[in-house]
Amino acid sequence: MLLKKSVLKHERVKALGQTAVGRALRDLPIDYFHARIEGAQQIPREGGALLVGNHAMMGLDGFVLGALVMREAGRYVRFLGERNLWRIPVVRTLLDAVGAVPGAPERAIELLEGGEVVGVYPGGIDDSWKLTTTDRYRLQWGNRAGFARVAMRARVPIVPVAALGIDEMYDVVAREPLVGRKILGSARYDFPIALGVLGTPIPRRVPQRYLVQSPIDTSGDPDNAADVERVRAATFEAIESVLQHAR
Repeated sequence: MLLKKSVLKHERVKALGQTAVGRALRDLPIDYFHARIEGAQQIPREGGALLVGNHAMMGLDGFVLGALVMREAGRYVRFLGERNLWRIPVVRTLLDAVGAVPGAPERAIELLEGGEVVGVYPGGIDDSWKLTTTDRYRLQWGNRAGFARVAMRARVPIVPVAALGIDEMYDVVAREPLVGRKILGSARYDFPIALGVLGTPIPRRVPQRYLVQSPIDTSGDPDNAADVERVRAATFEAIESVLQHAR
């Protein structure tokens, strides 16, 4: 039932995107960040595909990437979000409005098998809220491989996307130790102290580039550790090979 409601909301977003107002709203984040996408032809024009990338502060990069994919490839990306974010009313409303869904393997597989393009950031909060002073453009994935299993079970390709410019939007100088963990129950959610334009929460207007890499073959057994690791490692390396030059 929840997924059906999410799909209906996303259909309304699609309809809005076909209007002049919708196209103008779509282009706002692209224009603000002078953003461009390279290799958009790697994104399938039909059928399911899993976009996997590195993440930025506040998840703003997701809005930019989604807008670029919509404009350049004609596909609407259903992003998987950190499930705990749906516990915050204002954030939940915003995520629902853009067609995002709480990150759960079953939901992701259903969307992919239904022919949707799904976006996921394996580093999640850890990647998004990293300290830019020490961890800029360093993937915070650990050994997470759930995204690989999802793509393998849905039998869709993984399309890696390396994003540049996104870690310059803010200087994340520290993490506060009280509010985030009190609200969401873990030190992982310690809110970042992020400084943008003139030390405010407004992101810096820095050029962003999204480099779409060649699709990863996800054939194999999703219950076989070696097969899963092959897919995970190939995706990681495709993105890492770009990010290592930006540190």
